[in-house]
Amino acid sequence: MISVEDAQSRILSQIRPGPQIETVSLTDAVGRVLADDIQSPMAVPPFTNTSMDGYAVIADDTASATAEQPVRLRNLGTVSAGHPVQDAVTPGTCWKIMTGAPVPPGANAVVPVEWTKTQSDGQVLIFRPVTPGAHLRWAGEDFQPGQAALSRGTRLSPPQVGILATLGWAEIPVARRPRIAILSTGDELREPGQPLPAGTIHNSNSYALLAAVKEAGGEPILFPPAPDRLDAIRETIRQAESEADLIISSGGVSVGDFDLVKTVIEELGELTFWRVNVKPGKPVAFGRVGSVPVLGLPGNPVSALVTFELFVRPIIRRWLGDDQWQRPVVTLPLYRPFTEITDRRHYVRSRLVIEDGHLRLWPHSNQGSAVQSSWADVDALMIVPEHTGPYQRGDELPAMLLGLTALHAAHIDQNRKNP
Repeated sequence: MISVEDAQSRILSQIRPGPQIETVSLTDAVGRVLADDIQSPMAVPPFTNTSMDGYAVIADDTASATAEQPVRLRNLGTVSAGHPVQDAVTPGTCWKIMTGAPVPPGANAVVPVEWTKTQSDGQVLIFRPVTPGAHLRWAGEDFQPGQAALSRGTRLSPPQVGILATLGWAEIPVARRPRIAILSTGDELREPGQPLPAGTIHNSNSYALLAAVKEAGGEPILFPPAPDRLDAIRETIRQAESEADLIISSGGVSVGDFDLVKTVIEELGELTFWRVNVKPGKPVAFGRVGSVPVLGLPGNPVSALVTFELFVRPIIRRWLGDDQWQRPVVTLPLYRPFTEITDRRHYVRSRLVIEDGHLRLWPHSNQGSAVQSSWADVDALMIVPEHTGPYQRGDELPAMLLGLTALHAAHIDQNRKNP
């Protein structure tokens, strides 16, 4: 058996460097990965504007304003967003201005409307002074022309899409999603929605892996389950090779009489390694058929998803140009004891819980590789080195984080700053 790190290194060494680029519209950009650096073509904001409703003034005109003795200014009119004016503010005058509107020439501050009162003769009473620059958003304070805005490898979420729209990018250069063929093997498999004759089960792995591929940023290609026959598995893998950038299978990689995926990989191409020092998921096979990498994952549902996290997700993220393909790993104390000792590195399904303001790991009690219900609320995979344990409440172990709520992230950040 080889280590997890050795397996990852061998797999990633065969992934082509850098993403292939395609262009998508801004409406389709969310979730995609930038394939090039983005620079601002303009100043943002493109003009100085007001951050609130009020009156554009010369700040010195308001210096003596108090609630008892307000300053009087003559209002020249109203400036609304999208409608700049040319008449300048001069001493003793002001412009009423709406949020986002361009600041008139001559003004260097805005008095919030709450600090004012309009008189019937058009005069405006100012009850509080402002300093130069008050309540203004200066031209270029967010981005300057030519400034780096977003970097290659950035996964585009709503804030980044908003930045791209602000900069005027209607079409975005992104990494092409790798096409991932998904194949499950087994005579016992039936599709969801179909009846289950005696001895059969629903094909869950294909759909769990499809969801995992999408979450990681790939484009899944789902193949029907292949029966446990060499000719059927061979034909499916050949077809997948012609359509996909990567093939992943589940089942058929252990040592049983009908574990045939490894045999087909060796027959059609080359087997790089088989079996990894990991629990769950030891019988992982990696090789190549033609120019297409193939990863044979175990058939137990939990094993399939754990090995996807360790070996398939890194391929997809690397393909997309993401140098930070690793899930974050943090060290956290145990909420409850964990007594299982194994001869392989154990990735333990765990929840994150907060106790007395501190984040802790709660390992699920049933770590069986076929117990899918233990995935329902998993936040992390606790990493237990081989031949170690038992561990007691409060002992610290590393954990690979699968997804963070804002609350968990905040507590992790707090614990890092205040150990």
